[in-house]
Amino acid sequence: MVLRFLTLIFVSVAVLLPQTSALMAQTLAIQDVYVLSMETDQVLDHQTIIVKNGLIQWVGNAESAEVPDNAMVVTGNFYVMPGLAEMHAHIPQPGQGEQAMKDALMLYLSQGITTIRGMLGHPAHLELREQAAAGEIDSPRIFTSGPSFSGGSVDSPEQARQMVRQQVEAGYDLLKFHPGLTVEEFRAITGEANSYGIEFSGHISHDVGLERSLNAGQGTIDHLDRYMEFLAGDPEDRDDPNIIFFGYDLADEVDESRIELAARLTEQAGVWNVPTHTLLHNVFNPDLSVERMRNWPGMEYISESTLENWSGYVQNLRATEDYDADKAHRFLDIRDKMLLALHETGAGLMLGADAPQIFNPPGFSAHRELNLLVEAGLTPFEALKTGTVNVSSYLNETGRAGIIVPGARADLLLLDANPLETIPFQDHIKGVVSAGKYYDREMLDQLLLQVKNRLD
Repeated sequence: MVLRFLTLIFVSVAVLLPQTSALMAQTLAIQDVYVLSMETDQVLDHQTIIVKNGLIQWVGNAESAEVPDNAMVVTGNFYVMPGLAEMHAHIPQPGQGEQAMKDALMLYLSQGITTIRGMLGHPAHLELREQAAAGEIDSPRIFTSGPSFSGGSVDSPEQARQMVRQQVEAGYDLLKFHPGLTVEEFRAITGEANSYGIEFSGHISHDVGLERSLNAGQGTIDHLDRYMEFLAGDPEDRDDPNIIFFGYDLADEVDESRIELAARLTEQAGVWNVPTHTLLHNVFNPDLSVERMRNWPGMEYISESTLENWSGYVQNLRATEDYDADKAHRFLDIRDKMLLALHETGAGLMLGADAPQIFNPPGFSAHRELNLLVEAGLTPFEALKTGTVNVSSYLNETGRAGIIVPGARADLLLLDANPLETIPFQDHIKGVVSAGKYYDREMLDQLLLQVKNRLD
């Protein structure tokens, strides 16, 4: 599911070296800075953080800090917060080449994303997960699903059970759902998954619906999938539309009085949501022209052919008779209300932008997602929780990740501005700490330049 500028002693050649266990093990002192620990919404000043062996060893008043003699010292007018998590991420498939996969991981990391949850896995991603854990590549921590369960990959309940067993044996962290599953296939998958204790998350199939998914204990619902259908009373005569619609076609049929019920059922089921608001805005929001989106931060790291594909997809969809600008605004407004109701009811939200998808470059799009959460009604602190402490709760790592306290993972984001006042803050990133490895602004810029140069 993550930065700063520095005054420190550093060997310049290290910017081209891969992350190594030795670097992760080095002692780091981030001295006399502002700290947003995420325990509360209070920013503390004159704080020092000492990192050793990839963990936060000490944090407290700078005057009381005992900085080890061998520590790399970082100091400056920085705000330090926990690294962010992107909980609906994609790692390119190996057919695009090993470098493309590693470049995407670097883009996430460069934007302060220190944990990702890959939502369309491949055996090659398992190897990347282990390389990232060992500090052998520049990458966030990786959790990954296996290849998705869908109408295209599942042809019977028994074959579905076998697919579950294969993914459990392979060592994937969760199962990913795409649409097209029958109720019988869904029950076979979830029953087998529950017997092995592996999570299932993602989309909801047309025949399955929201309530059946909630009752089955789906880990996360992504994209707010099937909430619009529930709000519209699940019309029986409706054919399942294009996968990107997520209920857009029902915007004029929604009964908003059902929003509270949907939120309450979700909270009672203990199911998380990863809304990926930016994806739906990029596709449907008439206020976002293709030309404007092509010039957003991060697009310089996307190939021209991919940008052309994204542009054509959005232009073609908006040119169809199914698209209406006023209806699109209503659709996005209902999604905002649904998201806010989930939050206010206590149903968990987690940060996710669905990168790299339509105009969502890895890492950069998570900052736009944060901004959309605030526009939907969350406070900046509540929005930041979706990418920090909420994720640690979902991962059963409360107190050990997504927070700046002794013993927690040393995943940190260093900024030159208060993150509670500057969302989106991708322009304020001055450094990243990933599992104890420190990347200063110069390192990040050089790594980004390498990614950009490989596009030529």
